Parts: sequence; structure tokens; C-alpha cells
Amino acid sequence: MRVSLVAVCFALLAGLLTQWAVHHRDRLAARYPYSVPLLASLCQPLDCSIGPARDIEAVAIDSSNLVRRLGNFYSFDLVLKNSAALPLAVPALELSLTDTRDNVIVRRVFLPAELPGAPEVLPAQGSVSMSLRLSIADSGVSSMTGYRALVFYP
Repeated sequence: MRVSLVAVCFALLAGLLTQWAVHHRDRLAARYPYSVPLLASLCQPLDCSIGPARDIEAVAIDSSNLVRRLGNFYSFDLVLKNSAALPLAVPALELSLTDTRDNVIVRRVFLPAELPGAPEVLPAQGSVSMSLRLSIADSGVSSMTGYRALVFYP
């Protein structure tokens, strides 16, 4: 009976470790590249994939600037900084234009694929500059006095 209980405990522990490895597969693959084949074999029956690691607390907007160019054309320049010791996935960007009372007039989300010149990953302990060219229709935007930008993983 004891042998059966010990075997069940080891089987449950193996299942728990497998579940943990699948949940943290991106971070494990980034930190331990030799584990990618094993993680891929774990993901195959579960229909999951291995991508770049994500840690939104390690990604920050180092600087940003919204400049009006001509008429309704604007340039939004930003620098994303990765403070983690491993490469991270490029996050999505939310840009909100605000009025004098800091109320949002217009909000737009840019997914990583929509960011021109954005790499697939942010280098470890590095930064990446990006520039967006925007054309904003004048439906209340003429009262725009500021903006807010934030990054997140969808």
C-alpha cells in the first residue's frame, strides 16, 4: 500500500512540474535555450507555442514625444527600455490624446506587428527607438493638449 501511495505522489509531482513548465515555457526557453526541444514536445499535444518571454514590469517607456508636423499629421517617437536580464517580447502600445482636463479624446492601441521598425524582441538590458507617423482626423482633436502612452501585453 505504501509503495502505491509513494508512486501516486511521484506521479502527481511529475504532473505538477509538467504543468509549471508548460505555464512558464517562454521564460524557460529564453533562460535555458537547450530546453526548447523538450518544451516543444510538451507543447505539441497541448497546441501551445513557445514565444519570447513577457515581463511587463521590466519594460518601460524611457522617453516619448508627440510632435505636430503639418496639419493633421503627427509624429510620435518613443524609446522602450528592457531592464530584464533576458530578451522580452515587444509589448502593445496604447496612445491616448487628452484635453485640458486630462479627459481622453481619442485612444488607439498599436499591436507589436503595427509598430514600424519594431523588432520581435527587446534586447536584454537594452532599448529600442520607434517612431509612428499619425494622421488624426479633427473630430474634437483640435482641443488636444496632451497625451498618455502605456505599454501592455494583450
